[in-house]
Formats: sequence, structure tokens, C-alpha cells
Amino acid sequence: MTNSSFFPEDADNQFTISYELLCLLRWLTQNEDMKLKRIISKALSSGLNKKMQKIEYNTELFNLEEAQQSIIYFFSMLENIMVEVLNEQVVKQAVEKKLIPALEHIDSTVCDDATVRFSVEKASSKSNTNAKESPQELFFKEILKRWKPRKKNVHN
Repeated sequence: MTNSSFFPEDADNQFTISYELLCLLRWLTQNEDMKLKRIISKALSSGLNKKMQKIEYNTELFNLEEAQQSIIYFFSMLENIMVEVLNEQVVKQAVEKKLIPALEHIDSTVCDDATVRFSVEKASSKSNTNAKESPQELFFKEILKRWKPRKKNVHN
């Protein structure tokens, strides 16, 4: 069965996967294949195998819309977990480098989370090698390098 039979070509049935999630999936398959194998083995022995056998014998149970929703739910959940963990790491780095006061000066309506997160990461790594500048100064420089203001965000 091809992917096109599962997902018709109309735009209503399309979804996107973030670059970060694709990187995670690739990393997991390259670096954690044995853990993934154990997860799959556990799922099969915990009832997944029986459920799949029922679907094979009774194709009416296999609802294409349900399959799409399962895939969307899985990737949405994985993406939410990824964002949550990334944010936790940024907060940890910000606390370690005493960047919380600097973060409070960033207006989240004009600077997106990804830019802030990447800037914290860069400032944290640079502060380990650069003793001349404070982590806060490095953070603000990183924000300015990456921030791409939009007309609607620039207030007169």
C-alpha cells in the first residue's frame, strides 16, 4: 500500500513537521535504535500485536481518517514534548548563566521563542569561553544578531 492511498492529495489532509522534529526523528533512529526496538517490543507484547492482527483480519476496522488522526496526534505529541524539553533546557541554561533578568527585558510579542532559545544557547556557550563579556551582554548581542523585526512588530 502506498502513502498516497493513506493520504489523498487534497490540501485539507496535509500536515507539516518542523525541522526540529525531523532532526529528533533522525537522531533517534541513528543513535537510539536499540531503545526504540525495546519500546516497539514492549508495545507489541502489551497488546499492540493483538490489535494489529484484528485490523489485518477485519479491514473494516481500519479507518483511513482514524489512521490520519493517529499520525497527526503522534507527531503533535512528539513536537509538544520536544518544545517542552527545549524550553526546560533554555530555562536551566538561563538560570546557570544568570540570564533571567535579561530575559525579562525581551518582549515576547516582537521576538519569537526560537530566537530567544537559540540566543540563550549561544550566549551560554560563548560565556564559557569569553570571560571579557558578561553572559547578559552576550545574550543581548545574540538576540540582536538573530532578531528579524517585522513591520507589524515595530512600534513608532
